[in-house]
Amino acid sequence: MLPRKSYITSLHTGSVADLWIALSICKTRGGDNGIAVHCSLSMQRFISFCEQYGHVLAAVILTNVSLFTHLRVFRMYGPHPFGYDTGFYRRYLLEPFISFPNAPVPGLGDDALVPRMLLDVLRFVHLSPDVILYGSYVAFFVAIPLLVYVLLVPTLGKRGAFIAALLIALSPIQYEAYWYMFWKNAWALCLLLGAFIAIERRWLLPLIAFDALIALSHKTTAIIYILILFIVLFIQGRRLETLMHIGITGVVLSLVAFSSIHSVASGARPVALFIDWQQFLWLVLPSLLILAAVNLKLREITLPRSVIAFCIVTLTYPLLILPFYERVFLFSDIALLILAAAAINHMLEYMQNREFSLRTWLYMGVLCISLGLFAGNFLTEIRSNVPLLPPESIEHIEEIGTLVPPDSTILTSSNEAPWFEGWTLSHITAPGMLRDTHSLPEWQALWAATSSELQIQFLADFDHPLYISTLDGFEYLIGTPSSCLTALTPYLLRDDCEH
Repeated sequence: MLPRKSYITSLHTGSVADLWIALSICKTRGGDNGIAVHCSLSMQRFISFCEQYGHVLAAVILTNVSLFTHLRVFRMYGPHPFGYDTGFYRRYLLEPFISFPNAPVPGLGDDALVPRMLLDVLRFVHLSPDVILYGSYVAFFVAIPLLVYVLLVPTLGKRGAFIAALLIALSPIQYEAYWYMFWKNAWALCLLLGAFIAIERRWLLPLIAFDALIALSHKTTAIIYILILFIVLFIQGRRLETLMHIGITGVVLSLVAFSSIHSVASGARPVALFIDWQQFLWLVLPSLLILAAVNLKLREITLPRSVIAFCIVTLTYPLLILPFYERVFLFSDIALLILAAAAINHMLEYMQNREFSLRTWLYMGVLCISLGLFAGNFLTEIRSNVPLLPPESIEHIEEIGTLVPPDSTILTSSNEAPWFEGWTLSHITAPGMLRDTHSLPEWQALWAATSSELQIQFLADFDHPLYISTLDGFEYLIGTPSSCLTALTPYLLRDDCEH
């Protein structure tokens, strides 16, 4: 029988994963001096198999975890479980395919050339719009942890890279972004991680392709990428090559998004719909606790230079309250999770190579508290992010779409506009959205009016034929309907007024 100290030392030569497998499967026998672990030949072969095919096993585990996490929402909430942006992307797939890329729609404009082309290519598989949209979206969220694993393996090793990828697959903030239906963000994030891999492996031609693809996919991601390249410029050699990538990305981005960039540069302060600072800090608290426990030991951890630049940019950008900083929280979360995974890897190495000490107990306590809080936040996100419209409401909207000519205009509420956009072929307008040209004071005057003349005059400004539809009650949209508005269903009016 092994003495306790010798037994601990012998176990520390393997990884924590090997230790867990051994204790779970091998026969154990206790005694006065400690525990001895007896492994059969088959067990040794299993451990050898795990060591030989570690990357394959990691990919299989990460893929299954991601699929389970992101497909479960369909079982819980039905065929359309996502948030506000769903309809804008679905509308693109509903439009007749007349060119490549097809004509832009709200949410997929001229600055999203590559996403439009990707969706057009996916049309050729002749699947339903829902399968194409949701299937590709889930595929992006499966790919993200796998790309993170590939990126980090050379510096953090299999265990550290796997921990980072697993945390990202189960991240509450990433799940929140998933629920919001950030299709372009997810696609561009895959490209960004691919660009990092190309930077680290010095793949010149693939990186040039990533420069252009990122710039033609998502403005916010492209700006973040350019800032990252500027940091890489100072912490890595090959400066002329890095300047070339900055130039390529910047030129392509300016060609497709000059007007929006110019408006921001001239003083416009756009606000993106996502979590706020308070929510962000609460959801990243587990990562912050882990980093605080490791403290200055982080300086001993090696990370890819592109990842270091990524962490600097994505953690600084929101602190400066720059435009669309709310959407950058999605990147900041990944940066903190990578750092937290590196810290966890350091903790495990420390506990493997040393006998129990005060720091060991500190690390174990912080890990238990942080991972428990992390899991609790993740489960809360799954339970709280329910569909904004129930399935029966979407069915009503689809039915309304069959009653209205495709070239007509439907006036609806701002909350329902994305669903009318995605489940009908009509031109959609709503207060302050899409095709509406009225100011807020004009809408307020309509809601406060008591005469039908003002309502008729107001509706005359919209393109005709005009239909008015809402599931929330017409009074909240246009006030009491005038007698010249013909009721076709309890949720649909046709404007037959003389204008």
